[in-house]
Amino acid sequence: MESNSIELFIVLLSGIFLMFIMSGFIVAMVLIHRQRQVKSRHRVELMKADYEKTILNVEKEIREETLQYVSQELHDNIGQLLSLTKLVLNNPEPSSVLEGKKLINQIIKEVRSLSKSINRDYIKDLKFEDFLKDELDKVERSGFCKTELTQKGTVMDIPDENKKLILIRLVQECLNNAIKHASPTWIKIHLEHDGPNLGLTITDDGVGFDTNTHPKGLGLINLQSRINAINGNIYILSEPQKGTQIKMSVMV
Repeated sequence: MESNSIELFIVLLSGIFLMFIMSGFIVAMVLIHRQRQVKSRHRVELMKADYEKTILNVEKEIREETLQYVSQELHDNIGQLLSLTKLVLNNPEPSSVLEGKKLINQIIKEVRSLSKSINRDYIKDLKFEDFLKDELDKVERSGFCKTELTQKGTVMDIPDENKKLILIRLVQECLNNAIKHASPTWIKIHLEHDGPNLGLTITDDGVGFDTNTHPKGLGLINLQSRINAINGNIYILSEPQKGTQIKMSVMV
């Protein structure tokens, strides 16, 4: 009888001990899970802060470049049109009035175009394909080099405005790098849309560079950080005297 009581006591003691072990294990797992949640939340907040910082930097840079572009257009384009209009309207011949009206209509059209480029909201209505065409047209009109835009698949617009903004800045930076450093005779952009995947390839026949010895050149770090902000990928292929090809892909 006494041995049975001892055995029962040992079983109860063992049960209580196991219960404490299980309780401690459960508490430890809950604490670990909460710590992981806190770390994960902190990581997400840091990623969100970096993303918002990237967006702000991109907006600032685009705004500054837009204002510089507007300043040049006001001086070189609209200013010239106004001077020409003044000369035409000072001409006493009747035909000059009609020509003056044409020039004024052209000036109004140019001013409207400039007002759109200043307004941040225009990005909502701007199709990415149209943006690429406009950028290449600007390069070609300047007489710098020939340009070409090709497409594959059903090209759809980018619904995420911030993602579109970063892609716009990436394209502008690639084109600026080619103009400043590559001295190409042509620049080509290939746009490809495959379901949710958007692919963009920018190629030039310029001087190129060694990607191994110039890892920080040509703003490559900026390109990488910006594509990372929208969870995209970028690949840069270049060799001295063999041009440069920049491939970007992103889910839209």
